Amino acid sequence: MQSPYQSAIIKTASRLPLMIKRLFIFGFLLLCAFLFSCRKTENFTPFDHNGPLAVTPSASTLQLNETDKNNTALTLNWTTGSNHGSDAAINYVLELDKAGNNFSHSLKNNLGQGLYAVSYTTGSLNSLLSTYWSAEAGTAFILEARIYTIPGDESVKGDTSGPVTITITPYKPVSATLYIIGDATAKGWDAATADSLTPDPAIPGLFHYTGTLTPGQLKFIVSRDSLLPSYNKGADNAHLFYRTADSDPDNDFTIDSTNVYSIDVNLIALSIQVEKLSAPLYSELWIVGDGTPNGWNIDAPNQMKVDAFNPYVFHYNEVLNVGEFKMPTTTGNWGADFYRPLTNHPPITDTTAALVLGSSNPPDNKWQISTAGPYKISLNISSNSIHISPFTPYSALWLVGDATPTGWNIDNPTPLTPVPGNPYQFTYNGPLTVGEFKIPVKTGDFGCDYFRPVMNHPDISDTNAPFVAHASGSADNDDYKWYVSVAGNYAITFDQLHETISIIKQ
Repeated sequence: MQSPYQSAIIKTASRLPLMIKRLFIFGFLLLCAFLFSCRKTENFTPFDHNGPLAVTPSASTLQLNETDKNNTALTLNWTTGSNHGSDAAINYVLELDKAGNNFSHSLKNNLGQGLYAVSYTTGSLNSLLSTYWSAEAGTAFILEARIYTIPGDESVKGDTSGPVTITITPYKPVSATLYIIGDATAKGWDAATADSLTPDPAIPGLFHYTGTLTPGQLKFIVSRDSLLPSYNKGADNAHLFYRTADSDPDNDFTIDSTNVYSIDVNLIALSIQVEKLSAPLYSELWIVGDGTPNGWNIDAPNQMKVDAFNPYVFHYNEVLNVGEFKMPTTTGNWGADFYRPLTNHPPITDTTAALVLGSSNPPDNKWQISTAGPYKISLNISSNSIHISPFTPYSALWLVGDATPTGWNIDNPTPLTPVPGNPYQFTYNGPLTVGEFKIPVKTGDFGCDYFRPVMNHPDISDTNAPFVAHASGSADNDDYKWYVSVAGNYAITFDQLHETISIIKQ
């Protein structure tokens, strides 16, 4: 799974010219490999570092496997060497190259002083071989390594160890992205809008999906730009078939009933697990009490909003009064079932909630707002948890994207204008070209949090603009953005408390 820093770097690279992009990503891979290489290693026999300069690998032959992507594959140890009787410190430089190159195209890691071992994970080593030396997956590659020294005293000559060789067979990595497609999904067979699966943070090749599916067919693709390659139904409903050509079998998975499903897809094991989940108990909820704008009006309480990405989560964002509230499951009936706290007036930091049946004649427990102001409330009816968070509005927000006057310049995006007297609203009145945009909460970092649409390229009449934390799920993984299809002057009004947006062409 990409870290916030990796995601930001890759997103930045995607907007650079092709040649610069290749150099950018190549340099990033080398940096990753170096960072991984400087980690301490375990489970190896202690190495005696005394003696003349020499390097020793932990293994002479390696068969890399992507399931071990995050595990250490290779450790290189070396001896201290000599400063030849001087008091000079010794700096070590590790050189790696393809056997037969005589280190003419070597990768050099200047490791400084006092370091006598480096380790490479399977993933970083595989990336180095394929990127730096164009090693072919499944074919043995002979890597040479040596260490040389640079004494701190320039009058003292450094030493160079003899080379050692390691025979390594790399693998072809599975895709880092995966999308679900088919008439069983809300997006249908349109690859360009297909929903993404979430990579597992710990298990290489494993992806997760949770969502509502209807009767129909589905399969998986690795890119929104093409229907091939795809992962289709294999020998049975528990296995995948990797389809790379139109002539390959095109068997789809079948969904037989509308339900919320959990799907786990393992591209390395070519396995799939589909599980029906319980549908949300409620599709509508309300909030009632003198802490809310509509007060104790049970006939017309304020309605909560279903989370765009999780049907089990309900939100209510509003300026609340000092007072109480609870959450009815229907309107017009004080004897209905309510979501309540476990005790009356718990601290708003308490995250416990419970569905309490009206027929049980329960205690009238309610949440209490003791300080008036803006709040964002989220109730999860799957985990029976609640988060009541005072909201501090952002004092500055921006538009970034090729539709805006400043384009994808995250260091200097197009500013939104605060509305006087309303700390939650911002406006933009000006030109937009054909292209995309989103709303970052800071400048200088593509890996920041954003306000985004609920799907990629929605109709501009869609008013939803939820806050999406970086790396929090599909909305951020998919990099959802608004899309302007007709150039012209636009009036944009954005409300960060209620998470709404109005985009009107003038």
